[in-house]
Amino acid sequence: MRELAKQAPFDKRYEAEFKKYLVIRKANKPGGASVSMREDVLEKELRHTGWMVLMSNHIKEAGEALRIYRAKDVVEKGFLRLKNNLDLNRLRVHGDTTMRGKVFMGFIALIMLSHIHQVMLKAGLYKTMTKLELIRYMEKLKVQYIKDDRILFPVSKVQKTILDAFGIKYPL
Repeated sequence: MRELAKQAPFDKRYEAEFKKYLVIRKANKPGGASVSMREDVLEKELRHTGWMVLMSNHIKEAGEALRIYRAKDVVEKGFLRLKNNLDLNRLRVHGDTTMRGKVFMGFIALIMLSHIHQVMLKAGLYKTMTKLELIRYMEKLKVQYIKDDRILFPVSKVQKTILDAFGIKYPL
């Protein structure tokens, strides 16, 4: 960040980050500014940071090890969601076919939840609602068929925002 500030000290795109971590003063030298770190802010943030140690007998590059670790973490979180959010902690079934069907439906639900999460992130919907609230808003949506035409009603302002985020057209 300091190097970026030395190259473009008054760039409006990074103004908030610069202000948080750096002290930038106008100067009469060729760069136009002097840049120094805000040590108090860095010390405060470093006090709350931790260490992560990844060890491997096969992976030599730290970046590659971190990438693999994060990919595995996504899978672990998926199983955590299956167990906790979708209540698949104990299957409570008696037959192999029923067990396979329940796990299959759990994975379909997990795929749908992941898609909802991605759309909410991209559209910034988490600023105004949780995933559960989004589902509750959409549960209230009614569908009626008139002469083979599907009509949604009544579509509230919040529901329109959600439908827009998912790229779903709704009747006016």
